[in-house]
Amino acid sequence: MANSIPNPEHNFFVPAFFKMRKHQYLLTVGLMLLGALIAFFLSSFIKFKYEAESVLITNLELVENTNITEIMVDSQLELVRQLMFHPDITNAVLKVEQEAGNPLTLDQLNKMSQVERRLNSTYIKVRSNDPQIAARIATTWAKTAYERLSQAYQHALLVSEAQWTLTTIEDCLTEEILNQTYFCRNLNPEKVQTLTSESQAVLLAESANSLGLTKDIKISQFQPAAVPMEPVRGSHSSMILLAALAGLVFSLILYELPAFKSID
Repeated sequence: MANSIPNPEHNFFVPAFFKMRKHQYLLTVGLMLLGALIAFFLSSFIKFKYEAESVLITNLELVENTNITEIMVDSQLELVRQLMFHPDITNAVLKVEQEAGNPLTLDQLNKMSQVERRLNSTYIKVRSNDPQIAARIATTWAKTAYERLSQAYQHALLVSEAQWTLTTIEDCLTEEILNQTYFCRNLNPEKVQTLTSESQAVLLAESANSLGLTKDIKISQFQPAAVPMEPVRGSHSSMILLAALAGLVFSLILYELPAFKSID
């Protein structure tokens, strides 16, 4: 009995794309163009999000061989991040936007923004369908925060000085080593009472105005946000490209269908 010769077409899969008939490639090109045109039409109705980023830079002064811990440093830097949502700051941002013809509520501002801390810097990220609006809000926010916290720092200096005075007076009475310092040697009951009363008055008057800042953390500068050029996710060109690739994939699938293969 003669040996039968196997048919290679039954043993190997050859994609129909490689066996296209004459002018069949025009279907692939047509589907790709159709997908690109549909994406171009739909993308005109889609509003992409743009993200602008401004920076508030702080400087924390640390003194060696003191009782300052990492937790204390972190709490001060975290305080700056939380103060970015202080009513004095957010209300000023909302007022600028209202004057610019873009009225916003505090809830809307919170949803479109994100405040992050990286090392000593606080980053303000704002997303909007309009890149100009995103950059304006982020810049206004950082500028307002810089001005408000710089003002609060002046009160923080008074608070820190008053706290230092009260603490030093107590140490003079309890620590024998400090008794020989100039400050402690010049203390008497009347002066102790006067300094204590003055320091307590300063704390009562200035603590609220300091916003919890201390003299060790300084508000150095702010960097305005640049107008973003590319959206955060997706763009018109990327949608058109993806739609064209989808048309290509669809044509490859179409070539494999039995109904299409039966067409002469």
